[in-house]
Amino acid sequence: MLEAPLTVLIAEDQSLIRNALELLLSGYPGLRVVASAASVREAVSMGTLTRPHVALVDLQMPVAAATGAPGMAAGPGADAPAGRGAEEDPWSGVEVVAALGKWSPQTRCLILSAFREPEALRAALAAGARGYLVKDTSPAELVIAIKQVASGELVIDDKLAARIALAKPCPLTRQEAAVLRHARDFLTVAEIAAAMRLSGGTVRNYLTRAIQKTGARNRHEAVRIAAANDWL
Repeated sequence: MLEAPLTVLIAEDQSLIRNALELLLSGYPGLRVVASAASVREAVSMGTLTRPHVALVDLQMPVAAATGAPGMAAGPGADAPAGRGAEEDPWSGVEVVAALGKWSPQTRCLILSAFREPEALRAALAAGARGYLVKDTSPAELVIAIKQVASGELVIDDKLAARIALAKPCPLTRQEAAVLRHARDFLTVAEIAAAMRLSGGTVRNYLTRAIQKTGARNRHEAVRIAAANDWL
């Protein structure tokens, strides 16, 4: 049986949401927020330092702390990728999950995200997450999920689980899917390259592969097919 109280790390880059979560969870008997973080590196550093029972992790966070925010000591946070941000990797929170699995293996990670997408869930579970909820979850449901995850249960948003059951397997890599998401907004190759900090040639290669894998004739058809199958 887990010792009381259950300790929780909150990893969320939006201060309003982070503070609200901390206030909410601190008001529940049996839960104690031991740290909060606004970036991937801070979350890995604080998680390794405090070793909480559960890490509540946003799926999309900047890798490094914003200017003026607390820095991260050398060590475990080196696992976090340098020079990348949420703009290039919309699921950067999985880096926290993977790193804590190495540096604080007793910590179980629960994703709390705005994304209700099958591929986001797959990425989180592949990294070692033990739960995935979306941000319209009620406070009571969130608290129950934290306790379930701490006890070793796997908790997944019901609507997302249903979509996973019905969705076709995604043939796209994360980068190919990311390029198609930008293409969905009618960005040019140059604009996509700038947004993802890639070369134009690399973006074209990703687009070509995505078109081939979806069986599309062009990028716009690839976007339509991928979106219809919940691959974006």
